[in-house]
Amino acid sequence: MHLFLEPRSVVLVGTSRRTGSGAYNNLEVLLRFGYTGEIFVVNPTAGEILGRRTMTSVADLPATPDLAVLSVGRDRVPAVFEQCVAKGIRRVVVISQGFADADDEGRRLQRELVETARRTGTRVLGPNTMGIYNAFAGFTTAFLDTPRADPPPPLALVAQSGVLQVGPESWCGTIGKAIDVGNTSDVDFVDALEYLEHDPQTRVIALYLEGMPRGRRFLEVAARVTRRKPLVALKSGRSSAGARAVASHTGSLVGEDAVFDAVLRRAGVVRVRTVSELRAAGLALLRFAAPAGPRLAVVTATGAGGILVADACEDHGLTLAPLSPAVREALAVDRMSWYPVSNPADVWPLVMATGDFTGYLARAFGAFLGDDAVDAALGIVVCMDSPLHRDHDLVAAARAISAANPHGKPVALWLYGSGAVSAAAAVNAAEIPNVACFETFDLGVTALGALRRSTLLRAEAAEAAAQPPDRATAPTPGGPAAGVVRPSGPPVSPPEPLPPGEVLLGTAAERVLARYGIPVAASRLAAGTDDAVAAAAELGFPVVLKIASPQWVHKSDRGGVALDLRDEAAVRSACAALHARFAAATPQGTLDGFLVQRQGAGVELLCGIKRDPQFGPVVVVGMGGIHAEVFRDVAYELAPVTAADALRMLDRLRLAPILHGARGRPPVDRTAVAAVLEALGRLALDHPDVAELDLNPLLAGPTGCLVADARIVRA
Repeated sequence: MHLFLEPRSVVLVGTSRRTGSGAYNNLEVLLRFGYTGEIFVVNPTAGEILGRRTMTSVADLPATPDLAVLSVGRDRVPAVFEQCVAKGIRRVVVISQGFADADDEGRRLQRELVETARRTGTRVLGPNTMGIYNAFAGFTTAFLDTPRADPPPPLALVAQSGVLQVGPESWCGTIGKAIDVGNTSDVDFVDALEYLEHDPQTRVIALYLEGMPRGRRFLEVAARVTRRKPLVALKSGRSSAGARAVASHTGSLVGEDAVFDAVLRRAGVVRVRTVSELRAAGLALLRFAAPAGPRLAVVTATGAGGILVADACEDHGLTLAPLSPAVREALAVDRMSWYPVSNPADVWPLVMATGDFTGYLARAFGAFLGDDAVDAALGIVVCMDSPLHRDHDLVAAARAISAANPHGKPVALWLYGSGAVSAAAAVNAAEIPNVACFETFDLGVTALGALRRSTLLRAEAAEAAAQPPDRATAPTPGGPAAGVVRPSGPPVSPPEPLPPGEVLLGTAAERVLARYGIPVAASRLAAGTDDAVAAAAELGFPVVLKIASPQWVHKSDRGGVALDLRDEAAVRSACAALHARFAAATPQGTLDGFLVQRQGAGVELLCGIKRDPQFGPVVVVGMGGIHAEVFRDVAYELAPVTAADALRMLDRLRLAPILHGARGRPPVDRTAVAAVLEALGRLALDHPDVAELDLNPLLAGPTGCLVADARIVRA
């Protein structure tokens, strides 16, 4: 990657002979950006461009450059790429569009490009990319004239779109480096992160993600990078419409958004949902040290603003710090001893009473920030540009606040009023230690919340990395599981093959679960009514009766389950009703009989396995029963799953308070449920041919749990 970002020489192929406005000439842009390396230009018809002699082809170059930038029509790219390979150029940026982002022909051309690259050891960035932006080295491959930050900030951007490096101030803030991975045909997020991990000019990394071709490898590398540097990510394609748009933009494969959430969380990456949040989080991660906790002090010139901040704190994992007597005393003004001081602290009347705008703000912030019970502060400060309010010098106020902050705690400011925009820009430009201005108070809270989440997530990722090798890399989607070290549990090595059949139900599924120590409710398969009655008597009443048929996988949806059967007569009646229902609905179907099961009790959970196209096996837990797909209260984690992972999954559910015990009910045995989730992770790694596995419901009670129904679907 070093040669992509800091080439000593570059050849531009397909540069326009036109210059000036509307030309989009990448040579002109590169020269304006300040590149001092050697530049070759290939244009068979121009002769010279901007005073530089052009070559008719790459083969005519007098030397082999470090990097080639191709801006020719897609049909010409393969031939020009072959010329680059023949010349010995091993780093190529393909700006051109119309490949996997377009049509079948484009996908064919991209495959051909990748095959040539792999065969010859050449690395390709793109196609469909803006390429590289490196303000430190004065190098860009863009065809739009982008400003160069001076000095560049230690913020690097890796994106699947060039728009973020063309207008970074509108997306993530001013950047020092950017890599647009485009269609990720070869160079991808993994390569970019491996470079930035050890880059001394990068301290914070922002990501814009659409798809992820090397999902498991990305998780491994991102988790390693976050132990050194914070990462913040904006992921698009959350909705079905967004996923379709991604396919037409970069041709990326888009998996389920909740799985991406799980991946980013495990890697220690802070995920944001909007461009504004990306910009705010990036600024906070650049300017602030990690807070020790979630406790926030709010100093505000408006009571309403303080109330709104209090509301926003809960959404972002922050709390209001308690107000100590020492802080209350420090904020008090003798002339207004009656004035109530709290947190949020509406200090505007006190500011006016003292007549010292800057001094009182420093006094208030200093009192809060000096309190051990406060981890960060947010200020809402009025700023007017009228000559009657020249005391509203926010740069001076911010410096005074910084000076009154000996422990370097984060201070986020939102300025409002007629002079707010220019004052906020001036404060940020001054780069005052531990102080930054945000566009709204909501974004100030969002930024501090992201800062706190980054601290927690990175600590979790580091803790997981320090654990014994429970978390060894899982196989790639569809690949073998050999050599994977699994979390503790019943030994399953080597794994026994699964029984035959595309869908395993009833006793076939139960036998597989039993190998992994997953408890299953006692059941018997009955061929007919008399067998069902005998099985019920053996198991003990009450029992549940279920239709056993490969055509009735979702039995509850079709009325194929009878509950709470308490005697022989109830079983006989249920058998007749279920048989009639099955015959009417599927006259050509195969009825294997009735599954008779001892009826259990407990909170109904859904547990299972699914295969994500980018990240492979995923373990799922959520609300179970007949309403599981209605409420969609689900948590995801990539396999393998540790006990700690499993317990965190349960705590992420909206159902969590019920699991902990609510309304006088005892808590469920969460440890037993966690053990099931661990076992499912092992099963997923042992059997890559399992496409889906559903335990619904898993009945979780105070002293354990039982699987009441199971289904395994082979790939």
